[in-house]
Amino acid sequence: MEEKRRERVKAAADYCSSLFAEGWADTVADRATDYVSQDTWDRLFRGRSNQCKALARVAQRVLMVKGQLHTWIGRLAAWLLSLIGVDTTAGKFAGELASNIPIAYVDVKIIAVARGLQVSGIVLCVFRDEDITRCQCFIDLALAEVRTRVKKILAAAMDDWVNLAVFPPRNLFEAGDTSDERR
Repeated sequence: MEEKRRERVKAAADYCSSLFAEGWADTVADRATDYVSQDTWDRLFRGRSNQCKALARVAQRVLMVKGQLHTWIGRLAAWLLSLIGVDTTAGKFAGELASNIPIAYVDVKIIAVARGLQVSGIVLCVFRDEDITRCQCFIDLALAEVRTRVKKILAAAMDDWVNLAVFPPRNLFEAGDTSDERR
């Protein structure tokens, strides 16, 4: 399994290599300062250690919170309905609807933040001239997405980062889909 994971990351890196060679990191760094101060962006680069792993962990947690938020909203809806006497089946149904219907603005913002964190980690690794296949943010993207989608996410980061929200996580690799056709 570990070998398949490495192969998947390597294939995604090879597929995206032309993007990295075309000044991608400089363009993305310019976009980053549309959303964070120059001082904050610069602080990511000042430390001796690469902040990529920390950014990857935060991105994972942000996406995890998105799922938890939906669960909490569903439970709250079911509980509120039980207080006003709605029977358990209808209340459970309403709770599940509330859990699974996207929260438009909140979901968009959470996804854009998570993708922005991942892209920033990749930029750090590119600027530090590190092997992209060892970049935790790139690894997370490559394992969760098909390689064509990884490249689209990275390309989208060169424009307005709000557009990163159109790339919600798919988690194909975690679901066991490792077919070449999906890569």
